[in-house]
Amino acid sequence: MTRKRWILTAAAAATALVLSACGAGSNPLEGGGASESAAPAPEAGEVVVGSANFTESQVLAELYAQAMQAQGVQATTRPNIGSREVYLTALQDGSISVIPEYTGNLLLYFDPESPASTAEEIETALEEVLAEEQLVLGTPSEATDQDVYVVTAEYSQQNQVTSLEDLADLAPDAVLGGPAELAERSYGPPGLAELYGVEFGEFRPYDAPAVKIRDLNDGKIQVATFFTTESAIGDNGYVQLEDPQGMILPQNIVPLMAPQVAQNTAAVDAMDAVSEALTTEELTALNKAVDVDRRNPGEVAGEWLASEGLA
Repeated sequence: MTRKRWILTAAAAATALVLSACGAGSNPLEGGGASESAAPAPEAGEVVVGSANFTESQVLAELYAQAMQAQGVQATTRPNIGSREVYLTALQDGSISVIPEYTGNLLLYFDPESPASTAEEIETALEEVLAEEQLVLGTPSEATDQDVYVVTAEYSQQNQVTSLEDLADLAPDAVLGGPAELAERSYGPPGLAELYGVEFGEFRPYDAPAVKIRDLNDGKIQVATFFTTESAIGDNGYVQLEDPQGMILPQNIVPLMAPQVAQNTAAVDAMDAVSEALTTEELTALNKAVDVDRRNPGEVAGEWLASEGLA
């Protein structure tokens, strides 16, 4: 079965899951966590950049806000709002005016039946669906952050595993680890079974990345999902498994904004400059500076902007 056929058959289930996803872990692409208390609406002319409740979103919000401030825009941040369901509501009701987003899963949120699969197709489809939602897509960055399945280098070598296709015979005796919500996602076990004939003997949910890393390294789980900007992949020498069927959509970083922000040339130009300069490798380093080095997201973002001449 092709990915497009799988998406169509999974559409109803995906819609239901999206609507029930609040509080479902810490997946940066799907969100999940309690929202903060109701916040006042922005003042006239103020741009409020919200973020979800994970490091990368906070860093991106600081990048956008500080870049706008450098261009004379009155911009502030409102961090840790919560899941996609919560922060999109805040964007649509005017509580915030910009949010960092991810193209592929944003499209699936609004249109789970979309057959778009390439970055260009996803961007075109998003612009159409967002017009109906009275939201505006900014310029997508070449920087991406998407789900990826990994194994240790030892497991890859011993079992000749470099692709999701290679797991079909191994999976019944293996354990897959990932965030709890992965169990029902179209790019989780359901998609693996439909597209690749891969059915794991066990799925083990993890809330704490450090525990997942330890268990993968200790062989308690054999395959795990991470996000491509997590430094743990490179730090541990994990092998990222290829996805030849395109089960996991491209997830380019992009600012999503309210219409009034889209009319503010200085604000748009500032965010476009961030999108143009940012790379996946640099975003990974920024995340690591916060998560591993325990630095403040605002300070990390400010230093990067200064190094790029954007602040």
